[in-house]
Amino acid sequence: MLQKVQRRTLIDHERLQLRMTSERLERLLATGATVLYGLRMEGGTLVPTWVSDNIERLTGHAAADVLAPGWWAANLDPAMRDEVLARSARVIDEGELSHEYRFRCRDGRMIWVRDELRVVPRQADEALEVAGAWTDITATRRSEQLRSARAAVLDGVVASQPLPAILDMVARSLEDLMPEMRVSILLLDAHSARLRVGAAPRLPDFYNAAVDGLPIGDGRGACGSAAQSGERVIVEDIAHDPRWRGFHELAARAGVRACWSVPFKDPAGQVLGTFASYHDTPHTPDQDEIDLVEEFARITALAVQKVRAEAALRQSSAVFESTRDGVVITTLEPRIVAVNPAYTEITGYRADEVIGLNPSLLRSGRHDRAFYQAMWAGLKQLGYWQGEVWNRRANGEVYPQWLTLSTVRDEAGEPSHYVGVFTDLTQLKRSEQQLEHLTHYDPLTDLPNRLLVQSRLEHAIDQARRHRSRVGVLFVDLDRFKNVNDSLGHPVGDALIQAVATRLRGGLRDEDTVARLGGDEFLVVIEDLESADAAASVASKLTRLVQEPFQVGDGQEVIVSASIGVSLYPDDGDSATGLIQHADAALYQAKARGRDSFCFYSSALTAAVSEHMQMEMGLRRALERGELLIHYQPLVSLAGGPVGAEALLRWQPPGEGLVRPDRFIPLAEETGLIVPIGAWVLREACRQARAWLDAGLELGTVSVNLSVRQFHERNLVALVADVLRETGLPADRLELEITESALMDDVEQAVQTLHMLRALGVALAVDDFGTGYSSLAYLKRFPIGKLKVDQSFVRGIATDDSDRAIVTATIAMARSLGFTTTAEGVETEAQLEILRALGCSAYQGYLFSRPVEAVDFARLPFFGRADGG
Repeated sequence: MLQKVQRRTLIDHERLQLRMTSERLERLLATGATVLYGLRMEGGTLVPTWVSDNIERLTGHAAADVLAPGWWAANLDPAMRDEVLARSARVIDEGELSHEYRFRCRDGRMIWVRDELRVVPRQADEALEVAGAWTDITATRRSEQLRSARAAVLDGVVASQPLPAILDMVARSLEDLMPEMRVSILLLDAHSARLRVGAAPRLPDFYNAAVDGLPIGDGRGACGSAAQSGERVIVEDIAHDPRWRGFHELAARAGVRACWSVPFKDPAGQVLGTFASYHDTPHTPDQDEIDLVEEFARITALAVQKVRAEAALRQSSAVFESTRDGVVITTLEPRIVAVNPAYTEITGYRADEVIGLNPSLLRSGRHDRAFYQAMWAGLKQLGYWQGEVWNRRANGEVYPQWLTLSTVRDEAGEPSHYVGVFTDLTQLKRSEQQLEHLTHYDPLTDLPNRLLVQSRLEHAIDQARRHRSRVGVLFVDLDRFKNVNDSLGHPVGDALIQAVATRLRGGLRDEDTVARLGGDEFLVVIEDLESADAAASVASKLTRLVQEPFQVGDGQEVIVSASIGVSLYPDDGDSATGLIQHADAALYQAKARGRDSFCFYSSALTAAVSEHMQMEMGLRRALERGELLIHYQPLVSLAGGPVGAEALLRWQPPGEGLVRPDRFIPLAEETGLIVPIGAWVLREACRQARAWLDAGLELGTVSVNLSVRQFHERNLVALVADVLRETGLPADRLELEITESALMDDVEQAVQTLHMLRALGVALAVDDFGTGYSSLAYLKRFPIGKLKVDQSFVRGIATDDSDRAIVTATIAMARSLGFTTTAEGVETEAQLEILRALGCSAYQGYLFSRPVEAVDFARLPFFGRADGG
């Protein structure tokens, strides 16, 4: 009996110990990170038979659910499922297995687990069982991935990998760790305040293209807002977040519904870019996920800063090696520790010859001790010094350099080194001397230029004022110099200018000055002038010198003449500017008298020149202000009926009467304004003629005068073709009138131009025939159809036998050559009857109609309508 009691007591004690041990084990399992489970082979398949209760705490799945068939396989990461199942099947053959994989918790989170399985020893008749231990290693895996990513970034920087490649690696590291995330790294361009895609491996290309260049700012999605504020932005559901307004369609197309964006910064707190995590479904992050994204954002910041620092270092090294300025780095003693290649090139000293030496080895001896004391005092007090220093090269040559010395400080702010940067000024000094010469001398002739001659003239005036003497100013201009340039080319023109300069200088005294003002204009200053006659004598001598033939180019002989305007001190002014202006005014008078002459200044001439300049200024603005207009004068057949209309240019300044054409057209020719004005007249006349044709007015042709300058323009034929095309006027409705002088300036070129114009289909006429110097031999070569008899002959046809003879011969000659004739300026019935008797084809003049505006011309009854109206 006692033995039974003792045995029962022992059994109860063991049961108590077993229960306590079991309870202790359950508590350990409940609080631990390891889940225990058992599997048994049933029907050739391992099925769960038991799992520790802590499975629910770790995964959210109840133990009962865990024991359901297929539960484990269904919750494996789909990207890893096939591989994990294949590995698990090997445990039966191998007896044990340890592997890691990702598993989905009940709330959708993915965790990393280490699964260790071992086959339980058994008797032959026992079923196969497997014991397993399941440990959550998510935190460990994250730590390893972070270390790996950080190490990879540093390795990439050391290996000089491009930043996009490093950022792509960082993004993929997080995506491998958290496959439910799609990562985007955007870099901020500080200059444009826009975000640029650095890496986004799993986002669609169209999405990245749309985001690239995104301006930062609130309401620019999660990343634009985060970059603007510098704070983390969590968007749990893009479809309902106002910051994504305007991007909803783009996000939906890309299949993203949540986005967390973390700005990453440099040590100074400046935003470098954003690190964003995208999710396919609305999602609220837990603290672990936020910490993970922020840690990868810090790794990204490290990568960006390291790569940029490395790039800056390489750039600095490249600058040091390739800059054309000499660079020397010294200690504070000072002793040279480094020099760049430009230092060797400039000084002649190799790096190994100067390292460790005092930079004073370059001293030239031109500066005293005080100079260097002041230099070092300034460097130590201000931290830098700049100035011009003369140093000596290795070959002994002394040369100037511009030197900048700067103090380099360490991280504690204490001076550690000096850096000297110097530029060799030798070439600059040489260039300054050349520039000084160019500032005062004409580069083509080496004569004094306008600046220097004005200074010398002022000095001459001061001398003359003190000694009560006179000064002469001669303004010299070559006649028809443009013809030389146009016909022989600019190189010959330049050679002629040089030859003229030499001849003018040889015709003056040493104390006199001849200067080139530009183009073909020269100015002569004659000091200590005895009288006006002496100035006239010099002017006459210079005109004769210029008249003598010049040999230029390849033996080319050129003959030119000069016009000269003369002003005197004190008679015509007491300042350099006034005397030059007055000599220029006198030059105009000499040109007006027929060139190859000289004129003295007068006050009346100044008034005329002033008026001339005012008119020129007004004319330059007339075209753009719409002050020019066209009047049309009918051309009438002597047999009856219209021949056409001549377009005649008029100028109507606001608030004034019409300016006579004989006043402003020569000025337009002289200044070259006739070219754009002539183009406008051509275009406007053709447009008006087209309008009359469209209105049913059968006017014949519209005649447009071509000036001498316009006729010799290289683009004349192209201009006429363009105008006809733009206005739609048929070519046979346009007649171009060219003066004899324009045709005879360059006959061969004139013939070529006329043939090209004729090929367009336009009619051609010679205007003012009889006033020039045409010859029959040339006239018959021109493809013209009409001669216009000048009104100076028509005016005296009824009273002057000579005029009648000229008109008779002109009409007869035209008839024999197959030309028609039009008489200009017909004002009386007597003139008209004589022209009819002589066989003239047509006429124009006040007898029929004055030139009138287009609207009045259309009302004239002299032509019928195409429609018979």
